Order: sequence, then C-alpha cells, then structure tokens
Amino acid sequence: MTLLSLINEIINLSEIGDYFGNRDISLQSFGFGNNAINFINENKVKYSDAVSNAFSIDSEIEKTYTLKKFEQLLIGHFSEFMQNKTVAKNDDIQKFRNNLLNEEKKLFSVYRDIHGITLNNPQKPLHLGRYTIYDFQHQKNSIESKTKLLPKYIWHGDSPKYLIEWQAEARHFEKATEIADQKFDQFELILRYFIGTPNSRFEVGVLNYQGWRNRRAYIFSEDGQVSSSSSNHGAIESIPLDDPYFTNAKSGYKHVWDILSRENLNKFEKRILLAIEWIGQAIADPLPQSAFIKSAIAIEIIFTYSEKSIINPSILNQISEGAALILGSTVQERLEIEAQLKKLYGLRSAIVHSGNKNICTADYQNMLNTSRSVIKKLITSEALLSIDSVEKFYELLKSTKYSGNTI
Repeated sequence: MTLLSLINEIINLSEIGDYFGNRDISLQSFGFGNNAINFINENKVKYSDAVSNAFSIDSEIEKTYTLKKFEQLLIGHFSEFMQNKTVAKNDDIQKFRNNLLNEEKKLFSVYRDIHGITLNNPQKPLHLGRYTIYDFQHQKNSIESKTKLLPKYIWHGDSPKYLIEWQAEARHFEKATEIADQKFDQFELILRYFIGTPNSRFEVGVLNYQGWRNRRAYIFSEDGQVSSSSSNHGAIESIPLDDPYFTNAKSGYKHVWDILSRENLNKFEKRILLAIEWIGQAIADPLPQSAFIKSAIAIEIIFTYSEKSIINPSILNQISEGAALILGSTVQERLEIEAQLKKLYGLRSAIVHSGNKNICTADYQNMLNTSRSVIKKLITSEALLSIDSVEKFYELLKSTKYSGNTI
C-alpha cells in the first residue's frame, strides 16, 4: 500500500466527538471535547495497523522518528481532513513528508548507568566499538561540558558511578533514546556471550540489571508453627571491563566490536550478531529448557538457509552437517559432532512439541558449548572472516564437504 492510501484509510476510520468516559467501547482518542479524533472498536485495530504500515514505508523517517512521534505529527497534520472527512491528495502527502524530512537531524549522546563493572584505569574513557564507558567522577566535567546547563539540572538522585554512552543520529530526543536502548540491550547480550557460561559471579547490565538480592520465604503451618528460609542470588563481583580479555583478537572479541561499529552490515554479519545475542539470552535464562532452546536457535540462525524454514529432518541434517564441517577436522570428529547434535535436537523437539522439562545441565551445556564453538569459529577463522553473504557461506560448506578439507 502507498502512504496516500494508508492516510486516506486513517481519515476514513476516524470519528469525531466526545467519547471520554464511555466504557462500552474500546477507544483510542486524540484531543478533547467535541472535536476529539477517535478510533473505535475494530477501527482502533485497523488504525493501529495502518499507522504502523505508514510509518514503515519511508526508511529515513523510520530511522529518525519514533512511531509515537510520527503518529502525533500525522494526526496533527491531517486533523482538519479528519474533521471534515476530506480526501488527501498526493500534494498533501508530499507536504507532510517534507515537513518531517526537513526537520534537522542531530547527533545525540545518550548515557545510561552501567552496573556490575569496574575499571582498572578510570582516568580515561573505555572505548568498545562505538560504546564508551566512563567512570563518572573522573569524566564528570568532560560530560557536563556538552551542555550549558548547571549540573544540578542534569543529574537526578544519587550520582552515577559508571556511565555507558551511545551516540545516535535522530530528529528528536525520544528516537535517540530508543536507538541507544536497543544498542544497550545488544551490549548486555554481547557481554554475556563473552563471559561465556551461566554463573552467579558476574552480571553486567544497563537496562536489565538485577544484581545481588536476598530471597526470603516465611512459612506458617496450620498448627501455628513458623519457619523461614533465606538465600542470596545474583552477581557478587564487579567485572573489570577494561581487561584485555574483552578485546582479545584471538577469541574474536575485537572482531565483534568492529562489526558493531559499522553502519551497514552484510546479511551474514547480521546473522552472526543475532546468533550471539541469542546465546547471551540463553546464558541469562535461569530455566534449563528455555535456555536450551535459545542455544539451539543460535545454531539455526547460522545454518538455516531460509529464515522462514521449519525444522524438519532435511533442515536438521543441514544444521548438524554444517556444524560438523565447521567444528571437525577429521572424518571421525565430524561424524561424532553430527551425531551429538542430532541427539540434542531430539531433545529440542521434545521440549517444543511435548513440553518436556527434563533437560539436564549437561545437555544444556552441550548445546550452549556447541553454539559458542560455532560462533567462535566464524569470528576467528581466516576462511570465514571474509564471508560476506549467506550464499558464499553455503558454497564454502559445500566445497568443504566434497573436498574433505578443514575450515
């Protein structure tokens, strides 16, 4: 659909009037009183779909505005059309679009507290790809120099200890925050992948930090007796984020930061980052069965040719064979890896289709280790670092299969 047809659909779906306080309808309303613009019942759902589709038509607008801001500007621009039930023309659409694109793009520095870390060298900012981490007390003056406001108008509550920064290009503050928060989520998952295994020692968090906590239970029996229990959970150590471990080239970590720093990633690089994020989710997940599934998804992202493929016997052979070719260096090693992965995928099927919860720690750990080993190979192998498309990756796997060479 075109932007013109979608906006005319929105105009047609709108109803004018004061519906405030009417509990018999499902309502989305803009404005107040008799001139309020409303989308009612099934038209509310249709409106939501139409405005989302209108927002996603222009990639430049989608990249620099939030959906909420776009919606606000759309309703404001076409409010008279809705009031009068006037059909919009191409010139009206172009004027609306030009108004949005004529708004100047700015570079915003978005800072958030980062928890669970320490810096061995706090005197200077730490750069990890396009992320910058600051010890607040040492870098306070440098950060405050970006505005003319007095410090008392900038910081709220207790002073931060450490801050993480992402610079985002956008047309308003809310979009910059939305972009940065997506990157902060990604940062957490990348760090979990680097740390490697589920443990209670370390947790680095920006938006999803839980930290150390004490879990208590109070138990009362029907005969009047009382008991209680208490246990500690969560990270107990701060991780030294400027340790060379997190930028180690041999482990591929430097390559990951390099990928994250690029504006335009090829499809294969996008798959690698997505697989790493799923591994990060698996490591953070306290439930073995769901963590197992997330580890499996990471492998599927890499070895499933089509993103819409359903895991069937043919796809399973493709996944297990691909992992064996990547990880094994001899025929025997490859046969063993392939057999092990097929066995693990039998458990995956039992979880998804039968609700099986009997996943032991060893099975989950095997799936996690396999997915991490595949990613490590992809970000460290000379032959694989040059791969820039999914098609080239599968060509390499095929040639490896028939030549018997190692990757």
